[in-house]
Order: sequence, then C-alpha cells, then structure tokens
Amino acid sequence: MIFLKMEDGAAITLSVVAIIVTIGLGILFFFLIKRNIRKDKEANDVIIDGALPKKTMTSAIKTYIKKIDKFGALSLIYIDIDGFGELNEVFGKEACDELLKEVAGRILRNLPSKSSFCHYNADEFLIFIKDEDNKARIEKLENLLIDVISNPYQVMSDESISITASVGSVSYPIAGQTYEELMSNVELTTYVSKRNGGNMYTNYYASIKAEETENFTHFKEVKQAIKNGEFDLYYQPIFDLKNRVVYGCECLMRWILPDGSLRNPAEFLKILEQSGDIKWVGTWGLEKMIKVHDKILEENPAFNLKFSLNLSTKQLIDSNLANDFIDIIKKTNSKPENYMLEITDFRTLEKISGIRTNIHKLRDFGFVLAVDGFVINGQSVDDVRKSPVDVIKLGRDFVMDISNNFNKEKNLEILVKYAIDNDKIVISEGIETPKVASYVKSNKVFYGQGYLFSKPISEDDFVKFIEERKYNHVFNDIANFEDENKGISLKKESNIIEINEEKPEISNDKK
Repeated sequence: MIFLKMEDGAAITLSVVAIIVTIGLGILFFFLIKRNIRKDKEANDVIIDGALPKKTMTSAIKTYIKKIDKFGALSLIYIDIDGFGELNEVFGKEACDELLKEVAGRILRNLPSKSSFCHYNADEFLIFIKDEDNKARIEKLENLLIDVISNPYQVMSDESISITASVGSVSYPIAGQTYEELMSNVELTTYVSKRNGGNMYTNYYASIKAEETENFTHFKEVKQAIKNGEFDLYYQPIFDLKNRVVYGCECLMRWILPDGSLRNPAEFLKILEQSGDIKWVGTWGLEKMIKVHDKILEENPAFNLKFSLNLSTKQLIDSNLANDFIDIIKKTNSKPENYMLEITDFRTLEKISGIRTNIHKLRDFGFVLAVDGFVINGQSVDDVRKSPVDVIKLGRDFVMDISNNFNKEKNLEILVKYAIDNDKIVISEGIETPKVASYVKSNKVFYGQGYLFSKPISEDDFVKFIEERKYNHVFNDIANFEDENKGISLKKESNIIEINEEKPEISNDKK
C-alpha cells in the first residue's frame, strides 16, 4: 500500500512538472513570436492607418505584374523625407512618430483611387498605382505631394517646423519588368532627387542607370557607413611656434573601414555633399569635437586648446546651420571660443545673404572664425580687413617656393601688422621641414601646422602626442637648423619645396 501511495505521489508530481513545463514552453514560444514580429517591424514600427504592411505591398505588386504580364501598366512613387534623422535627434522619437503619421495622412488624402500606400522604411513611403503610366498625371501627383508634405507641422505645443521630401518614380514595363528591377530604379530616381538638394522629384529615364548607378552605389555605402558608425575624426596639431606649445588642432573626417583601413576622403566627401549628409557631418563633427575637447581638458586642465572644423559652402547655405551649432553649444554647456570654424573664400561667400547671416550669427555667439587657404596678394589683404575673421590660415602656396616670395612677403608684412594691431592670429599650413618652419617664423608668422610636426592622427594618438610632448624633438631640430644657419639667407640656394603632405579636409573635398 505504501508503495502504491508513493507511485500515486510520483504520478502527481510528474503531472505538475509536465504542466509547468508546458506553460513555460508556451510563454517562451509567445516571446519568441513577439520578438520575431518586432524584428519584422524594426524599421517600420509606426502604425499608420491606411498603410499596407511592407510584405503585403511587395506581394501585391508582384502579383499584379504577373497578372498583367507585358500588356498592362503600373507606377511606383517613392518618397524619402529629407533630414529626418536630425529631426529625431532634436525632437525625439515620439514626436517624430507623430510627424510621420501626419505626413502619411497628407499623402493618403491626395492619392488616386487605384493606389496602395506603404510605410516602406523608417522615413520612406511607397505608392503603388495600378493601370497608370501617364507621365503628366504622375508628375502632377508628385508636385502635389511635395507641396502638401512641405506645409508646416506642429511637432510640439510651441514648435512648428517645415520639412521636405525627395521623390522618385518609375513605370512598368519601361523601368523594369520585375518587382526587383522597379524598386532598384525607383530608389535610384529618389537618390537623384536627394543628391540635387531634395524637395523635388525625378522620373525614370533611359540613361539614368548608366549615368547614376556608380554614384548611387557610393551613396548607399556612405549611408551604411553612417549607420554603422564608421566615420571618425582625426586630429592634426596646430602649434604656437614661438612658445613651442600646442595651440590646438584641425579636425579631419575619416572613414574607417571594418578592416581598419581608411577610405580616401575624396571618394566620399563629394557624395556627402550631393546627398545632403554634409549637414549631418557638421553637427556630428561639432558634437564629436566638443566631446574630445572636454575629455582632454578634464584630464589636462592646464591645456587651452582650439579645435578647428571646416565648413563647406553647402553647409553654410543651410539657413539652420548657425542655430543648430548654437543649440549644440548650449546643450553641451560648452564655450564657443574654444572652437574655430574655417571658411574658404570669405570674400565671395559673404556676398550670399544666407551665408552672411550664418557667419555673423556664429561669430556674434562667440565662435572663432578663420579664413582658410588664404592666398596672399594686395586685394586679399585688403578684403580680409573687411571680414569678420579672427584667424587667417595661409594657403600652402606661400611655403611651396620660398625662393620667389618677395611680393608675397611684402603683402604678408602688411597682413601681419594688421593681425598684431587687431588681435588676430596668422597660421601657416604646409610646414614640412625645419627650414620652412624657420622661414615662416622669420616672417613673424608664429603659428603653424604640417607633417613636420604630425600627420592627422586618431584621438588616442593625439592625446598621447600632447600629453607626452612628442613634438619636443621637432622644435629641437628647428633650433639646431637655425643655429647652423645664423646669418645665412634661408632663400640661398633653395629650390621649390616639395609638399607631400596630404592636405587635410574636414567636411568637404577642397583641402
């Protein structure tokens, strides 16, 4: 009897265990399903009434192509919101999700009856119109959508903004005979709109693939690199040559590939300009500079460094640039006088009202402004006196042929006197030898940068460079050269100095 009771107890115990295991497996299965659903929605998790799921839209297009074969028509319109990632950073995901819903609502209210609508990716929408390939009607619809999207939005109780969209369109079968071909080409047409500044549409045309495919490939690579965090800043030291200390550094954008190699800036900076991502470069670069500057200052309170960032024309023409930079300084509680903004061709750019407004607003707030790549002549010296600049960076042409600099030296003498009298700083780029460094100093230019001191280096290497004073031996070499050549003209028997330095660039491909 006792044995039978033990059997009964064991049976009950096993039953309880079986129930618990079943419940546990059920819960696990539920969470696995939920996780998979979440993964499917990862880039598309804003619920929009009237929008088809991406998979449903894909299936509908493929089914319709199969049904009509080559005897029917359809059109696809792709809409990509310009600069939406920046809006997320400023206003937050919740506010931007509501913004996407409003954008979608405006689109839906203006679509023809034969249309299907899909929230295709995070800030991208796809429209599928059956039995339609009329170019005039498509263009009319695209113009309408661009207009309704660009009307102001209320993102917060006290904040109203306007946005734009890049739009592209294709028609079957001219632009492709499969879903994959059509999608590839509609993304290509949208890229062309975005590259040309956004707030416009581009329709597929016969030669677009031959003209644009390579650029589009680079564009997608850059977009993926931004997403993967493959961009970083490198730092080239700028020196106070008279006091033998680091004055600051010029910050240069670098694309670091997964294998650790560096992509040539000339290969991607133009794409960033064309795609509009150069605006991202500016805000990202300033935030990164501030982070590194604050870290160095925290560990080395005695250092008083100026970090420099170059601004391209495309960045300066953006009406929000100055406000965006000022907001970053306020948000990070930083001092704008620690950051230098380098601008090329001040004289030309200041004639553009929007750029002039940005320049003066940035300087009035406290940023240090530098004219970059300065070419010395009588006109340029006169022009710089009229510009709101704090720093003049001499272009490398000044040190490329020190044997034939007589006229430049006369104008430089006037420039240096003006700088001293008005508390300005003159910096020489392209210093590669002790001889050039000594020549620069002899012309009373006491700030400089170049490969003699250091090439652009990573953040860790830059910190070590200044903390461990790895530049001391360079100043010893300059001093030795000067001792050995006392009383001898630096120009005597000198040939044109070969400049091998990779010219630094921050946010454009000019340098």
